[in-house]
Amino acid sequence: MKSRHLILGLLVAAVALYFTFREASFRQIYGSLLEVRYGYIVGSLFLFFVGFWIRAIRWHYLCRAVKTVPTRRLYSPMMIGFMGNLLPLRAGEFIRAYLLGRRESISFSASLATIVVERMFDMLSILVLFGCLLVWNPLVFVPHGSGGSPGQVASYVRSFGIVSLIGVLGLGAFCFLLIHHQERGLSLVRWAATPLPQRVQTRLEEILRSFTTGLGILKDGKGILVTVLLSAVLWILLCLSNYPFYWAYQIQSALPVSSVFTLMVVTCVLISVMPTPGYLGPYQFSMTFVLADLYGVDRAVAASFSMVNWFVNMGSVFLAGVFFLFRDNLSFLEVFRKAREMSQSTSERGKTGGQGF
Repeated sequence: MKSRHLILGLLVAAVALYFTFREASFRQIYGSLLEVRYGYIVGSLFLFFVGFWIRAIRWHYLCRAVKTVPTRRLYSPMMIGFMGNLLPLRAGEFIRAYLLGRRESISFSASLATIVVERMFDMLSILVLFGCLLVWNPLVFVPHGSGGSPGQVASYVRSFGIVSLIGVLGLGAFCFLLIHHQERGLSLVRWAATPLPQRVQTRLEEILRSFTTGLGILKDGKGILVTVLLSAVLWILLCLSNYPFYWAYQIQSALPVSSVFTLMVVTCVLISVMPTPGYLGPYQFSMTFVLADLYGVDRAVAASFSMVNWFVNMGSVFLAGVFFLFRDNLSFLEVFRKAREMSQSTSERGKTGGQGF
């Protein structure tokens, strides 16, 4: 099954890369690369990693319901986990939960719950950005020069917005039920799990009880407010981290600053719905589409932009993860093996190794 996922991911990456570069001359792309003013990219990296520090602070608040963990102790498992998301298994969230649990003596299920809540805030942030873009400019997602109308835009994006909102609200409602009416929530899970073997049902209930501990932040009004504010700062920083690339490619005068938000929203959506190893393919396709098709940037320049942006951001995350692996005396094989085991046990059997930390 894992090999099938890998093959499918590679096929998706290949197709996305084909559509990214099919209308761009490699000679033109190479020429664009030679003209990049790479010094500006330092500013992008600064904003990019400040964003990760904001993530660590936010994770600190999400963990408080389980255990107060200093922010500095969260940066290492977070960066190693994000590095894990670049691998074919996409096991980064399991790696983060495993490393946090091992370091702070927290159950894996409770650790994973804090990450689930974090992802909920991220999804809501993307939806808010998406909605703000449509309010600010209803034609923002209509291809450059197509003459589309706001009504056409609404028809194109309505499905994504509805499905995403329903998913987030559904997950939030279930988490609320587990926190405030745990037995009712567990009764619902027992009913849904009736076809499963009894030992699996028992194990699933144990996991959910532990998982609920990590959702305690949703009981803390002040904690939720701080998390919302940190999420807003985080996503503004992540969007703005692309702006120095505009200066590097000398296209800042041709693009509004608001385009960095469009760039981030489209990229995040595509890499989420089209999972590939290292985000390769959808990442390049989405950035090229936004710059070339939505804002009229030369396609070769847009394709070059997408390649350099991906290489700088993903390469930096990978190197940071490797640094913390060596600093914490962890081996690639140990971390990846644990991630594989947890991913398999969670997705196939509903087991997550919540014991033994």
